[in-house]
Amino acid sequence: MFRIVLYTVSDGSRIAWRAPDWAFANQDKTFGNRFDDSDGYFRVLYASSTRLGCFLETLARFRKAPASFQLAQDLEEIINTSSDFTPPNTVPASWLKSRMMGRAIASGGRYALIYSSAWLSYLRKLLEPDLVSSGLLKGDNAEFDIHFLMSQNRWLTQRAATAISALGYCGVCYESRHGTELVNWALFEPFQVHSSESSEIGIADADLLEAVGRLDLRIHPQF
Repeated sequence: MFRIVLYTVSDGSRIAWRAPDWAFANQDKTFGNRFDDSDGYFRVLYASSTRLGCFLETLARFRKAPASFQLAQDLEEIINTSSDFTPPNTVPASWLKSRMMGRAIASGGRYALIYSSAWLSYLRKLLEPDLVSSGLLKGDNAEFDIHFLMSQNRWLTQRAATAISALGYCGVCYESRHGTELVNWALFEPFQVHSSESSEIGIADADLLEAVGRLDLRIHPQF
């Protein structure tokens, strides 16, 4: 039987493996995440096969573009101006205190290996017409390939998730944009996980520090 250990970082909550509250959904009924249901009928939990993968995925949002980083540095150098924002490329310690690392077992069910050639072929035939008509896929060089599917295009990935769920799959298995050796999971509701547990995240956590280093971030204890 299919059985794998999964990890997740709670989203601003002291309880891991809890689905997001529908009250916080956007107008399109999604939560703005990669493989949310485009029709807004089911919720999604995001996980990784490793703790390091969890940290890389959740901490990447603290990275700033070089231009934004320089602007923030210039603002901090203005005399007699107090800073009311977290410095760029910095993870505030308060972020750690409000979150938990979750561990659970997923067993049974089917998960779509969405970047495989078979799924690329299926999704191309299913979604390409709408992508062309909407203008999201245009030009002689535009092609529905793995690069396009791995992009930040939420319209595409959310519709892919909806189509995969309709086929009876429990979720999506996909390689991380932060490294192909990292395997991530999008679990569709109802969630096929058990033996779930939560633990606090210490500021000296080895996987946390490894992720911070790889993303060129720092942890600020005063924020």
